[in-house]
Amino acid sequence: MLSTNLYNNIDLSRKREQQIDTLKVFNENVTEISFDKEYSVEFPTKAGNLSLVIDLGPKFPFEKPTMKICPRITHKWVDTTGEIVLAPGLMNYTIHSDLGRVVQVIRREFELDQSLTLANGGNNNGFSGNVAIGSAKNAITSLTNDAEFFSLAKLTSAELLRLNNNVDCLDEFIAELPSIEASNKNIENTITKIMDLANSNMSKEEPICNLRLEISKQLETIETYQKSYAGLSAKYVKLSEKYSPQSISDHLKKAALKCDEESERMAEQFLNGDIDCDKFLQVYVKSRTVSYTRKAKEDRLNYQLKQLKEAGF
Repeated sequence: MLSTNLYNNIDLSRKREQQIDTLKVFNENVTEISFDKEYSVEFPTKAGNLSLVIDLGPKFPFEKPTMKICPRITHKWVDTTGEIVLAPGLMNYTIHSDLGRVVQVIRREFELDQSLTLANGGNNNGFSGNVAIGSAKNAITSLTNDAEFFSLAKLTSAELLRLNNNVDCLDEFIAELPSIEASNKNIENTITKIMDLANSNMSKEEPICNLRLEISKQLETIETYQKSYAGLSAKYVKLSEKYSPQSISDHLKKAALKCDEESERMAEQFLNGDIDCDKFLQVYVKSRTVSYTRKAKEDRLNYQLKQLKEAGF
């Protein structure tokens, strides 16, 4: 199996390649001075053509790169050796930053600065800590129009060193910045709104449960009505079929035939001498009268149905 160190080396190499790719994507005229270590970016400014040299340390991108401007210029971001020390993107550089975008911002700052001039002389061989802090403080003082740097401009050299060496003090200083305080206030307001919304939703839980129970009861009632409706619909279909004009006509025809059969049976009994004349006449006449009446009704109904059919009903 590969060791943990080998995994870390592979991950570091991959991240370096990704950062170098962003440098080439977001900037033009990128020259490779030393493979995977040193690169330069050339660009024109009011003071003339400048070259930004980027030195990628062995732990890059886990540590920020070193950048120098050649020839040396006078600018609030540049110290006496030409190294860029106060560019915001470089000062706040993390593994999640894009090298190409950081360089792009620095390059555009120099390209758009109409007051940019070349430095006149100066010690380029390095400087002590006190000189560096003094130079940094002077550069920060020039940024007093920026709300974030205004707080730094009021600090002494000792306070700046303390912030640089003590993480707790730095965190406390950052927490007191106006933008951070505003962000924290917005977060607190958002949390308060979320809590109010959550409480409002919780207060609606009981009414919603009651409505759910009421809906369940209503659904049971609807189900009962549906069953009743189904039974009544079946009954209606049977009755509508029974009392339809055609059904009535058929029933009249059957009833008339039944009366005819009854009268014929009575006539046979009379001829056979089974019943007397008075009873025969009484029953026979009545049966024939009912038969003729039903046939007349059947004929009349069939005639009306025919007329309705011809009329399109």
